Amino acid sequence: MPLPLPQRAPSRSTALSPISFHRPTPMDPHVAGGTTRRSRRTDWVLLHKSARISDHRNTTTAGCHTTEGQPIEVSFWLVDPPGVSYFSVHFPGLDNKELADEPRILCAEAALVLFSVTFVRVPRGRRISTQHFVYRAGPGNPSLHLIPDPDKITRGDRFGLLPFGDTGHFAVVFLNRQFIVGDKAWRFDVHAFSSMTQSWSSKVPLSGLSEDDQQLLLKHGTSKQIMVGGSSLGWVDLFRGILLLCDVFGECPVVKYIPLPASRFCQTDEHGHPYFAPEYCCDVSCCDNLIKFVEIKFDDPRRRTTGNQGWKATTWDRTITTNNWRQGFTVDVADISVDPSFSDLLPGLWNDKTEQLELKKLISYTLTLSKHDDNFLYVMCKANSVDDKAWVITVDMKHAAVEAIAPYSTRGRRLVSWHCPCTFPKYLDLDPGDDVTMHSKRISVADFVLQVMLTQDWFIELGGKIYFQCWSRWSCSQSCGFLLTSLRRFRLAPTQVSG
Repeated sequence: MPLPLPQRAPSRSTALSPISFHRPTPMDPHVAGGTTRRSRRTDWVLLHKSARISDHRNTTTAGCHTTEGQPIEVSFWLVDPPGVSYFSVHFPGLDNKELADEPRILCAEAALVLFSVTFVRVPRGRRISTQHFVYRAGPGNPSLHLIPDPDKITRGDRFGLLPFGDTGHFAVVFLNRQFIVGDKAWRFDVHAFSSMTQSWSSKVPLSGLSEDDQQLLLKHGTSKQIMVGGSSLGWVDLFRGILLLCDVFGECPVVKYIPLPASRFCQTDEHGHPYFAPEYCCDVSCCDNLIKFVEIKFDDPRRRTTGNQGWKATTWDRTITTNNWRQGFTVDVADISVDPSFSDLLPGLWNDKTEQLELKKLISYTLTLSKHDDNFLYVMCKANSVDDKAWVITVDMKHAAVEAIAPYSTRGRRLVSWHCPCTFPKYLDLDPGDDVTMHSKRISVADFVLQVMLTQDWFIELGGKIYFQCWSRWSCSQSCGFLLTSLRRFRLAPTQVSG
């Protein structure tokens, strides 16, 4: 069934952040390099890490109760990459002032999403309570689970998630490490919560670290988490390597370290300090047992945010059992083709002399590798560093071409660690006609108007100039009519609507 149309327009204080309209699917001839596979329904998304507070619901909605017995609901608003998906959290009967911060995703693997909510427990004393929840997309109906927080866990940067096969049960894993100065070695403790037993347990894993690994681990800082295969978890330092916990469900897990490719670009200055956050130039992803790595080399890292900057992106991959990284594709931004049909979205890139769009004019920010075993790279870009508007661009590394573009609003948001690639949508057990992914080719009238309502902030940020393309069985005039009617509902006055 299509998503129900809300009875009232959400206020600006409770509205979802904009859900990105995106360019045509890869099979559309207007998309550069459009020869890649795409399923009929989204099976992975770029999910914004911070939540919006909203009481809107859809078929992804699931709920449970907090430690204090307060009801909580979570819903997801999904679009195909490079569109940015969002999640919303609702606390019936709870004042938003009782939240110390926005709910935030810690990690996501398979059908699972782990996020935290920080409550202000006593307003005068400003005591806070951080609680953790796991959303499970399937099997069966979506569900939400409160995770009891043990006293031993004090930091949230080494959480991980592992499903128990196809049973629907899962484990929340926390890896604690401590350097023993006298022994010049690391001590590890693994704490795991099982949804089967509803309790935490602890193990002491074996160390498979060499002396070189021990030294690398001294400066290891976790940037993200990945699941490798069905029983291993990795905590990634994008500048150094992957701290890997193997055979988590076994009697004696083993800790290993995978350094990143030795032939990488230098991302530090003469003092050994990074030029910028690692998310601006690197990413690690994993598809089953294949670990993927990408890095961008800027011509002059010191002026990366000035635009008109040349860069090259290179990919590597490997498995746990292999000892070496295998280099994949290297793409120069000057060689990436951009179809002229994208000029309406990015007019500032057009070069009248060459009659081509020049991607290097954009400022490149965070990178994201696809969750599939393919050659897609997703780059967050801006026309200038002070603009609130950004674009997520899909680059086909194999064909050196821009495959799709989606708008994104950066107003009040940091670009570092803004997103979490998730595969849980493919586990949602929905009716075949239930278009959770909001595909443009199959969107219903009710869904379309709901999209307009939920993206009113984005329309305002565009300064009244809205770009969209008409597909499906609607004519251009019918589509514009629906859009204008919806905009008038919010008393918005676009100066231009172009099909």
